[in-house]
Amino acid sequence: MVAPTSPGSSAGASLPRPLDAVPASAWVPGGSDTWWTWLLPIAILAPVLVIHFVAPEFYRAYVLPEGYGFLELTQFFLAGAAAVLCFQALGYKVVRGSTLLWLAVLFFALAAFYIAGEEHSWGQHFFNWNTPAYWSEINRQQETNLHNTSPWFNQRPKLLFDIAMFVGGLLIPLIQLWTGGFKKPLLALLTPPLAIAAPAVIALVFKVVDDLGKDYLAAPIFIRPSEVVETFQYLYMLMYVIVLRRRLAALDTAGVTQVTL
Repeated sequence: MVAPTSPGSSAGASLPRPLDAVPASAWVPGGSDTWWTWLLPIAILAPVLVIHFVAPEFYRAYVLPEGYGFLELTQFFLAGAAAVLCFQALGYKVVRGSTLLWLAVLFFALAAFYIAGEEHSWGQHFFNWNTPAYWSEINRQQETNLHNTSPWFNQRPKLLFDIAMFVGGLLIPLIQLWTGGFKKPLLALLTPPLAIAAPAVIALVFKVVDDLGKDYLAAPIFIRPSEVVETFQYLYMLMYVIVLRRRLAALDTAGVTQVTL
């Protein structure tokens, strides 16, 4: 059932109850958000491209390195910020009152926390402790992280992330331009808007570049494009969390205490 709404007062009559209580400005980023939905991705991408092609040695020395390279450090802060925002979102009444929503937000929080921790080997890149001998034997880079020990902690989660972002973040919202949004409240609430698609598109482009360099080209056209892929994936993740928190905050303000599937 769809609730009637006055023009401009909510995200639109296409939203099922109780999501119709969310103002349009909280449901989808608007013009005032252009600085972080569009300008921020460009501000990160432009210098990466310029430095890579104009000063490749500088790129290898300061942009790519583990730990304190620009990309690695950016990845840590993006994922860390997403984790903090998700853990904070667990305190919303609407989240505490909705079991499936609470589990979804908790999963997002733990996933972002895991990514941030793994990117800096759980503090090793900051504090420079030595890797225990027994761990060095199973970790291919001799670091105190999990993702270098097994594909189940690295490639498998990355594949799930790729599917979630490209299908859930791009394909489904594009299809919904013609079909309309989900009628199930929880699914509609968790569906990202196309307004934050810029980093996902950039990540997809570099993913293609990475695959081409590995499988089809004699010489890669970009140095380790996978690092750029991860950076923009985590930027997308942070943007998604910001949008979700806005929606949850609006539901809390409207007195909504439960969102069901």
